[in-house]
Amino acid sequence: MWRDVQDAFRSLARSPGFTITVTVSLALAIGANATIFGAVDALWLRPPGARDPGELVRIFPTTEATREGFWSYPEYEDVRDATSSFSGVAVRGRRGTLLHQPDGTSTLELVNVVSLNFFEVLGIAAATGRVFGSADEQALERTPGIVLGYDFWQRQFGGDPSIVGRTIRIGRTTPIAVSVLGVLPERFRELEAASNRDLWLPPSAWVLLTKRAEFEQRDFRWLDVVARRRPGVSVEEASAEVATVMRRLADAYPATNRGRSARVISDIDYRLETGGVNALALLGLVLLVVVVTCVNVANLQLARGAQRVRELGVRTALGASRGRLLRQLMTENVVLGALGAAAGLLAAAWVIRLLPAIIGAAPGLRAFEVFALDERVFTFTIVVALVTTVAFGVAPSWLASRPDVASILRGDANLAWRGGRGRLRRVLVTGQVAVAIVMMTAAVLFAQSFAASNEAPLGFARKPILTAWVFADLSLDAGEAIVARLRGVPGVRDVAVARRAPLSLSGAGLTRRMRIPETMPDPAGQVPELRFNAVSANYFQVLGIHVLDGRVFTDADQRGGEPVVIVSDAFARRFFSGTGAVGRTIRLGDGDGVEHRVIGVVDTVTNTSVGEEPEPYLYVPYWRESWGGETTFLLEAQGDAAALAPVVRATLREADPTYDPRLVSTLDELVRFSARNYRWTALLASVLGALGLLLTALGVYGLVSFDTTRRTREIGIRVALGAARRQVLDLVLRDGMRLALGGTLVGVPASFLIARLLSSLLFGVSTADARAFAAAVALVLLIVLLATIVPARRAVRVTPSTALRNS
Repeated sequence: MWRDVQDAFRSLARSPGFTITVTVSLALAIGANATIFGAVDALWLRPPGARDPGELVRIFPTTEATREGFWSYPEYEDVRDATSSFSGVAVRGRRGTLLHQPDGTSTLELVNVVSLNFFEVLGIAAATGRVFGSADEQALERTPGIVLGYDFWQRQFGGDPSIVGRTIRIGRTTPIAVSVLGVLPERFRELEAASNRDLWLPPSAWVLLTKRAEFEQRDFRWLDVVARRRPGVSVEEASAEVATVMRRLADAYPATNRGRSARVISDIDYRLETGGVNALALLGLVLLVVVVTCVNVANLQLARGAQRVRELGVRTALGASRGRLLRQLMTENVVLGALGAAAGLLAAAWVIRLLPAIIGAAPGLRAFEVFALDERVFTFTIVVALVTTVAFGVAPSWLASRPDVASILRGDANLAWRGGRGRLRRVLVTGQVAVAIVMMTAAVLFAQSFAASNEAPLGFARKPILTAWVFADLSLDAGEAIVARLRGVPGVRDVAVARRAPLSLSGAGLTRRMRIPETMPDPAGQVPELRFNAVSANYFQVLGIHVLDGRVFTDADQRGGEPVVIVSDAFARRFFSGTGAVGRTIRLGDGDGVEHRVIGVVDTVTNTSVGEEPEPYLYVPYWRESWGGETTFLLEAQGDAAALAPVVRATLREADPTYDPRLVSTLDELVRFSARNYRWTALLASVLGALGLLLTALGVYGLVSFDTTRRTREIGIRVALGAARRQVLDLVLRDGMRLALGGTLVGVPASFLIARLLSSLLFGVSTADARAFAAAVALVLLIVLLATIVPARRAVRVTPSTALRNS
């Protein structure tokens, strides 16, 4: 075997152009494959660093409106206590709090509030110190404890192990002291692949920071449930049991649980579902790059086989068996594959570092995704490299290992290469053109989708607006005083107040049960939970939200009087058939609810992400209730909104140090972040499409150039018999255009099919957009033409004497 490897290196060294071309082609494909898989794995597929992750399941409540709802803590306890399909059921709620430093400053940190058995269910042990467990209930009631995330420990405390046992202070307004129990291992960051949490608190500690109602009200839903299946229990059996429990809860608590069911899904299936078509599309495109590369390399191997036909024929005549030749040729393929894989991994290790900039972090927050060439990406890449080596090497090696010895001995090596080999190369390149058309169509559609997302109607004007989110429960008088100070900042046109800004990172707002007495007379019946926002009187004016009917809030509405509400156009269409909403009454809240009169209808606003389905939405006056110590100021700027950020921060701090904003960003930044999937999908698809196009051009050039070289004698004779240069040029160009036409006939129907599969990833673009298909086909045909012109011009310069001398 070692002798074969040495011979392979010597043989490849004698053909440096071939070796470099193949290595670079493989490096591009393998590097792209490693990079895309690294991105998909980091965003969706990477399992949590838990014991036996295959046994973990997610349990989601379902309604008519959603398949992935949240649980209240009492509902979690009911499921935990009433099911036998699981060896453990745990809960997790995502929150944020302030870490108060000894110097008086504070920073916003991300919190997971988890049940005491959370780490037991997942099988997580501490890297330093210990984690809390079920046996710690009484001890944690006396002394609040906390567990630190590994990244947070490194960032805040430099990895100091003596942090265990020390006390830190956390809290939004009035801080509390909590004892550090331990630090989580580096391999465990969160349940989601592309997420991380800084602090892990038990419910007993979180209650000290917030309202006890978060753990007592059946309709206060903010928690996720994760469980571990018992051995022998299938996901379907577990799902059926949980659905039975939900039916019992609906009968026992009709006011809060009617119309709610549940589903159980394995953790890995949930990750695949979350990545969905997006992950499959990127992996599919990079697979096409690998296919195009295999075709290119196979064609290069076939061409090299034609050049080596005399060598292989002589070795066969001297007694070398076909098996011996095949083994030597496959050894050369393995060496080429190893060189390409090594170069590809080096390239991927560099490109993966660029992914955080491509994906983008949330405004005001650090990126959570960890993109690395880890053992998962490395293993996947090596497997692809091995498969690729076999794919591009078997057919050429098999054909090259049986040369026509008789033709070679008669001195006609070309005859030894005729037959199926030439047809195979043409079929491969035709398929390559078809694949290139598919990839370019996908790239054009993604690019159009991204462009459409930039122009998408959002329900509010694209104005220069700065948002500042603070932890403050403001009274009307205090709020008016701060708004007046902010209006006095140079460059500020107006200031509005809301609990949440559109497209803010914490979701689309709170939810309330809504009932229309005329059509939903039973308070205990199935009534929808709708998202809502609490806003100041000038909120709609500042954001440029059009009032379609009625009026907006007034200062009198903010101070008292009749409860009023403003609804979105989507609400009016769904519940009032689009007309006559103003003046109608709805009831908000549990049970019978509080009667509110509809005073206005406004445009439906994009609240969570660009491309979302329009949902019914409500607005209530901001100053009529307390909103849990969270306030967002929205400042309309006269010029650059981002330039106001330092002054706005200073102004809020001067008004009250506790008003130090936790998140400051422009509305434009929030819009761009909400559309980031369209942006980076378009960018990666375009890069992969360009790579496929380049490889296709090389493939067409290689085939036409090889065929032109083989036909040098024929071309010389044609010229000697009077053929004009234009006729020779047409002869070669027709060869390339036949390949392009064949690829187009296959590629266009395939592109239509792929476009339909990608429809869920596209925004504002028809999958039958003729312009996209025409642009893709035109670009591929242009590249094929350019790749054909070079050998065609070389053929034109052939003279009869040269052709006969070199034949």
